[in-house]
Amino acid sequence: MLAGALTAVAILAVVAWALLAYSKRLPIGRFFSLSSILMAVLSVVLVGKGVAALQEAGWLDVHPLAWIPRIEILGLYPTVEGVAVQLLTIAILVVGFSRHGTPKGARPAS
Repeated sequence: MLAGALTAVAILAVVAWALLAYSKRLPIGRFFSLSSILMAVLSVVLVGKGVAALQEAGWLDVHPLAWIPRIEILGLYPTVEGVAVQLLTIAILVVGFSRHGTPKGARPAS
């Protein structure tokens, strides 16, 4: 166990050194813009998975939608409740991004 802990500390030291050494060249604005888009996508996926988990536990009703495919990796489950909450989340994200502008680093180069 001690060897594993020492190995983890050594790996962490190397990762910390690499981050500190190369972070000077990292375009921080672009990094945060892209990470905000990634978090937005993950929020849609996670809300879909959360609703599906509540339905499996019996806390929410299940009203199936036959015309929507089940894509678990995207958190898309063919139920009215899941799709409605995901659409609401997307609407909130669209309003938020439109009010505060598109993240600068995410704009395509002209």
